[in-house]
Amino acid sequence: MFTRLRFWLLPLMLALLASNARAANTGTPSGSKLFIESSLDNARPWVGQEVRLTWTLFFSGTAPQIEDKSQPEHPGIWAREITPENYIDSTPVSKNGVLFRKAVIKQLRLVPLQSGKLAVTNYRLRCLVPQSGEASLDSRNDIESILTAPPALLQARALPKPAPADFSGAVGRFALTVSPENSTVHAGEPLTLSITISGKGNLDTPPPLTVMLPEGLRREASATPSAPSAKGAASSISTRLTLVAAKEGVFRFVPVKLTAFDPETSRYETIASNRIAINVIAGQAATTSAPPQPPLSAVMPPAADTDPLDAVIRPIIVSMAVAVLALIFGLHLRYIERHKRAGVQQKTSEAANPSRPAATSAPATPAKADRKSPRSLRNELYEALKKAGVRNPAGLTSKELGVQLKEKRVKEQTIAEVTELLSAIDHALYAPGEASPEKLETMNRNAARIIAELLKL
Repeated sequence: MFTRLRFWLLPLMLALLASNARAANTGTPSGSKLFIESSLDNARPWVGQEVRLTWTLFFSGTAPQIEDKSQPEHPGIWAREITPENYIDSTPVSKNGVLFRKAVIKQLRLVPLQSGKLAVTNYRLRCLVPQSGEASLDSRNDIESILTAPPALLQARALPKPAPADFSGAVGRFALTVSPENSTVHAGEPLTLSITISGKGNLDTPPPLTVMLPEGLRREASATPSAPSAKGAASSISTRLTLVAAKEGVFRFVPVKLTAFDPETSRYETIASNRIAINVIAGQAATTSAPPQPPLSAVMPPAADTDPLDAVIRPIIVSMAVAVLALIFGLHLRYIERHKRAGVQQKTSEAANPSRPAATSAPATPAKADRKSPRSLRNELYEALKKAGVRNPAGLTSKELGVQLKEKRVKEQTIAEVTELLSAIDHALYAPGEASPEKLETMNRNAARIIAELLKL
């Protein structure tokens, strides 16, 4: 019920703008007129061509709280929603002489997968309008409206026939760019090419690329393409391709081609990447090889005569080192023996003088239980309501919850306390900032009392 605010910030944004519109047009009554419009940026696309569908909400008076009631149906059409944060906004508009505010609430990228008449239907939106005419987080008295968007109709055109043999299936206007990781490599070393397809068209399924390599270069491996990125109507996707040079030389070539259908010219177009140059030099093993080394006996200098003084000093140094090690070892053994002796004496003393049992300490005062979070309180309250016989309390409005509690013969005061507690929890969850410790303490105390009363039913 109270988790249904999918776009809970939107009403706060729209409420300020809507209040300004009412102040500027006091002659227009502040009703709750609501409706949705569906619009396509291209109603006659080619099969495989991407179009954009926009649903716009028109309202007057207080901005409603909204959530999706059902997802749209689109047989024969690939669809993906555009991130809502990119377009939520509100602007004034006049419709048939009446001042409204409009806000784009959802946008879809559509690609027809077959030719003929196709439709996007059955998108429904749930709106909650405050009965008092002022935006509030308390939704107990909100007026609920279910709006159904008009169908969005497409007349998809089949691609011209015959298609070229190397047609990739891509539909749009694209450009190809290739950039090598290095322009100079050794023979036998891998070389990575970064291939980018950009332009206006659907790139969620990357088209196959025709790779053209000169003799002496071979394709080693191709990495998985990265996720496509979009900026406005344009999108792009990158792929890394690994090559290996089998011989030395300078290779100048155009590595990649792509055949796509251009909707703007209604023709199949073959685009080619930029020309690159790769300089392959001799392998590292050949360049770093050294001439044969002379025999070791010819390189090593003859051993020098032994110094008589060194023959006297070396035994003395060895003897001193052995003495130091023996001293360290003896000190270590003495320490271990003394430690064992002290342990035996301590055990003997304890046996002779048994220690008195320690006085039993007073039980510690139980620490104050941590306050439960608003989300935990809401879940516990929902469980108590279910045990009281309420079906799916999370999906009910305040009014529907009150009706079911009355059927269970719950007191009016308890019903009011339940709805007030849920409203306070919603405010703590969705209002900017954090709830104060005093407010959390009050909610925890009220929740414990109300849950205890519900469990008695």
